[in-house]
Amino acid sequence: MEEIRVSVVIPVYNVEAYLTDCLNSVTGQTLREIELLCVDDCSTDRCREILSAAAEQDPRIRLFFGDVNRGQGHCRNVGIENARGKYIYLLDSDDMIEPDALEALYHLAEQDRLDAVFFDSSVIYESGKLEKRHASYPAMRKGTYPEGVVTGEELFTHFIEQQEWTCYIQRQFWSREFLLREGIRFPVRNEHEDEVFSFDGILAAKRVRYVRKPWFIRRYRENSVMTKPVMPENFHGYFMCCLHMNRFLVERGIHSLAADRNLARIYEKAVQDYGLLHEKYDLSALFRTPEEKQLFRFFETSQKAWLYYGILGEGMKRRMQAAARVHIYGAGIIARNVFQAMVQEGLVVEDFLVTKAEGNPAALLGRPVLSLRAWRESHAPDRDLVVIAVTDGYRGEIEAALDEAGLDHLFYRDNPD
Repeated sequence: MEEIRVSVVIPVYNVEAYLTDCLNSVTGQTLREIELLCVDDCSTDRCREILSAAAEQDPRIRLFFGDVNRGQGHCRNVGIENARGKYIYLLDSDDMIEPDALEALYHLAEQDRLDAVFFDSSVIYESGKLEKRHASYPAMRKGTYPEGVVTGEELFTHFIEQQEWTCYIQRQFWSREFLLREGIRFPVRNEHEDEVFSFDGILAAKRVRYVRKPWFIRRYRENSVMTKPVMPENFHGYFMCCLHMNRFLVERGIHSLAADRNLARIYEKAVQDYGLLHEKYDLSALFRTPEEKQLFRFFETSQKAWLYYGILGEGMKRRMQAAARVHIYGAGIIARNVFQAMVQEGLVVEDFLVTKAEGNPAALLGRPVLSLRAWRESHAPDRDLVVIAVTDGYRGEIEAALDEAGLDHLFYRDNPD
């Protein structure tokens, strides 16, 4: 049997309009010693027909058909466990890769005996609306990174410190032996499963490299995983990611500030989704084991203890609706809860303002965090309203600074109806 150098794992579900482009981008690779493991997750469209026809034309394509829909994580695990190549590449069935990607990645991994290679992407948008909505997608990293071989934890720290860590598995290339030895797999029935796989993988890896090449081609389309609205399974996914990641760090004895910061980021996403969903859905029904249910109860109790910070009276809402731009002063838990309350009311937050940029993140909940001084240097007040979302002790000092800047403001508990 001819040596298989790379196994490409492709989970498939109801993507008949895009599947042929995806398959062609792989079968047309300059590296010929590859196999494609296509795992169909009970598609109801023409995907099975397309896959069967492709497999007849190219014997390198191996097909797996499930009898029950189990999600992308399960499909990818099936691919990993049945792969025969020395390296594994994970691709989604509506995306593509550049023709020379696998050959370049294979030789790089062989040359440096790598557990993994990390790289970048280009983007195809199906519409101008999608391009505008997802313009912040980090296709190419801009930071400074080591050019040679480093440990996974070292590269991960660089990514986190420069705010360029992404969990996109399509921008990763893995040694199969490494994945099997370390037991790196996807959680099953868990949204955002890429977060867990990428986190576990990079922190366990001893030899990795980052290459600034856009070998992956991301397609943004309507109704994809990347563009669908927030639903209960999104909250459940982030919550379970926190549990998986924490367990991994404890079991491996990993003490990393970068890992802690990433875990905090995932937790913030769970908090944000909880704020959007808890009044509409019974989120407790998502959890199965006694441990999960108990941890969710602790989480819910802690969130409800802070909800009063997010109560917006009619008077406050009217002032916000009348403003041209609304800013939140603060970047802590109170600010996050006020933000969530505003989102639930359909109000738009421009950014978060703080006294000093030092010690604060550059962005929070998808909004920039700016010092008041930096904001004043680039903006002139024009029907702006600042919601002060800090504890009482800082109120007077902040109100004085906002008065000096000529900015209208209110305190989150000055809530006349």
